[in-house]
Amino acid sequence: MKKIIGTVPFLNSHPLTYSIDNNSYKDYKTVKMLPSALLKSLVNKESFISLLSIADHFSNNKVMSLEDYCISSNGKVDSVILISTSKLKDIKKVILDSRSRSANMLCKVLNQELIPRDIAYDFAYPTSETKYISDVGYVIIGDLGLEIVSSRPTGLNIYDLGELWFKETSLPFTFATFNYYGEVPSSEEINILHESYSEGSKNLSLIVDDFLINSKFKIEKKIAETYLQERIIYKITEKHLEGINLFNKLSSKFANWEKNSFNNTDK
Repeated sequence: MKKIIGTVPFLNSHPLTYSIDNNSYKDYKTVKMLPSALLKSLVNKESFISLLSIADHFSNNKVMSLEDYCISSNGKVDSVILISTSKLKDIKKVILDSRSRSANMLCKVLNQELIPRDIAYDFAYPTSETKYISDVGYVIIGDLGLEIVSSRPTGLNIYDLGELWFKETSLPFTFATFNYYGEVPSSEEINILHESYSEGSKNLSLIVDDFLINSKFKIEKKIAETYLQERIIYKITEKHLEGINLFNKLSSKFANWEKNSFNNTDK
């Protein structure tokens, strides 16, 4: 039986799991799940490594992260957005994206800690057919976010949450990292991740072409190329760790985290 690496069904994950997606390793395969489902899969040992949201990483003391790769941005990200027919200052309620805890927590941090405003919240699963109500903002992640950025619908304001975070903190925002639960992955398994990303980073144009052929979302090729080549950062740095720990500190005021820092290194 093949060992499963849990990942997300979004364009941004493809460079990380490129070789594994293409069946280059007979004993390993990827399974794509919504971000909200990955933690349960990992804890239930259905997967042995999962690309968890940083919020899910904070929420379980027994989950530990590898410190090599991530999905992050150093400013504008394009795929994690708040959209509204109203201006940012006029938004009274935010509909959070039920697929992602990290994006939702980031929105709350920006609203309550960095750009203080009194906001009401609700949840929904966003689609291309969502009807936008005045004075309401909608958090949208993933390829649907890219489609909206690409199409720039008339009358819709788009606020990039990665960009807003960077403007307030001068730090990258880390949306997800590879995590394990219990048994530490072997050096061979970690090397597979290295090899997979190495190949993926060399084939970004091919990844974009394949994605656009198979995706149901209408995204301009230039937007998709810029996204993988410039927006998404895949390597964790000291600045990333600083940003992760600041996010933990700010969000812990309204989130019941089990960790007080990345990998509980600051106890």
